[in-house]
Amino acid sequence: MKPFVRVTRGAVDESWHAGAIAVANEAGEVVAHVGDLDFFTFARSSCKPIQAIPVVESGALEAFGLDDSHLAIMCASHSSEPMHVEKASEILERIGLEPRHLVCGVHMPHSREAYEALVRRGETLSAIHNNCSGKHAGMLAYCRATGADPATYAELDHPLQQAILSTLSELAGVDKAAIRVGVDGCGVPVHALPLRNWARAFSTFVAEDGPHAPAMRRIRTAMGEHPELVGGSRDRFDTDLMRATRGRMVAKGGAEGFLAVIDTKERLAMVVKILDGNARAIPPVALKALEQLGSLTAAELDALAPYVEPAVVNTQGREVGRIIADFSLTRA
Repeated sequence: MKPFVRVTRGAVDESWHAGAIAVANEAGEVVAHVGDLDFFTFARSSCKPIQAIPVVESGALEAFGLDDSHLAIMCASHSSEPMHVEKASEILERIGLEPRHLVCGVHMPHSREAYEALVRRGETLSAIHNNCSGKHAGMLAYCRATGADPATYAELDHPLQQAILSTLSELAGVDKAAIRVGVDGCGVPVHALPLRNWARAFSTFVAEDGPHAPAMRRIRTAMGEHPELVGGSRDRFDTDLMRATRGRMVAKGGAEGFLAVIDTKERLAMVVKILDGNARAIPPVALKALEQLGSLTAAELDALAPYVEPAVVNTQGREVGRIIADFSLTRA
């Protein structure tokens, strides 16, 4: 597969990243691409909007007085800022459970500032600070709304995980048996599909009808209206893309170099995979593809300028190179 991102140091191309892109219309047809459409990959946290569909359809939001801000945190890979911890905690409080019921584990927050503030307050990291705590709280809300066992919600044979698997199968247009399942970093099942099928799955978010359309409209609205809850207040590309387009585009990044973008105006969905998993290549690739699709205005590109060709900076804070996307989309 041809590398399509150059990482420069001075006048030298020091490194390259290979990858693939698939763009699908609302009918699920691939209309533009780069690289191998059949590359089989996990979407990792980019799948969270799909994982949230059964939660919405369970009636959990209405049952526990949860609003779209809580739904946004269910779709988040958040930075563990106070607003994120507060929203995830509110979900648990309203369903009568505690952080100890989350099985996502503990890790250092994405936001260094949030972590340093937590240390100064003398607090200890817990599962509520995990970037996936909102997703897990939403999964527990599903259990409370449906009567499913909250103790085993992360197991593949749990009713929620089977509902997610069935929903993904339907949206992606593949049999459940063709979906390969692993364990995500936060402990719940994670799914792998060919890139073309991921594009098809996310394209259903812009369709006007279908059995899951009401839930998907609510999810994309929640994410678009609360982008800072999906990522963070700073240095989060998916958040900044949603901010720059005022929620017209809904974006969700995933570990190991995956990104999903839903364009509600052009009625397209785009998925990006960086083969070596290095997320530094995602922003310039996504913006170059969206520019070639004509999906971004000049003002929006200007607002996202730091991501177009991100600087490589050394320990002195000096710019020593650039990360440059270098490809042309092939149109169907």
